[in-house]
Parts: sequence; C-alpha cells; structure tokens
Amino acid sequence: MEPIMLFVIAAIIAAIILVAFNKQQESKMSHHLYTDDVKQLYQLTTAEYKINALENQQQLNEANHITGSEARNIAQELDLLTTAFESGEIPLNELNSKLDYLLNEFNISNASMAEVY
Repeated sequence: MEPIMLFVIAAIIAAIILVAFNKQQESKMSHHLYTDDVKQLYQLTTAEYKINALENQQQLNEANHITGSEARNIAQELDLLTTAFESGEIPLNELNSKLDYLLNEFNISNASMAEVY
C-alpha cells in the first residue's frame, strides 16, 4: 500500500508543476502578443504622421502655386501607397519605409512632421 501512496503523491506534485509551467507559458505568450500589438500600433501611428506631413507639403505646394511634377508626384505616390496598403498588397513596415523614402525625396524634415498634429 505504501508504494501506491507514494505514486499518488508524486502524481499530484507532477500535476501541480505542469499546471504552474503551463500558466507561465501562457503568460509569456500573452505578453508577446501584447508587445506585437503595441509595435503594430506604433508603426500605424508613425505612418499616419508621415502621410499627414506629405499631405501638408502637398497643400503648401498648392497654396504656393507650385504645379510642377514634384507636387503631382506626392499625391499620386500617396494614393498608390494607401490603396496598396488598404488592399493588403504591402505590409505596414514596407509602407513605412516607402513613406520614409518619399519624405526624403521631397525634403520634408522631422520638424515639419512634428507640426502636423
């Protein structure tokens, strides 16, 4: 009878350890999912700032009667990028890198991005 009792006690201890380990793993997974959500939200907010800065530059070009190819390219590129992102053709990190390229191409500084909001 004594070996059976030892086996039952060992099984209970093993079950407690497995439950604790499972709980720890679930906690890690939910933490990583939260971190990914925050990263995605940050990238989306950054993209919004960049788009607003480019739209402001477009409005400045229109207000100053700059009608060259540079002014038209901003609107065309923004339309292409936003429709591609909305349709799922490009991921969010690629959208951000292309917006960075547009900001550099049209010489829009970080100061003008800060003035957007």
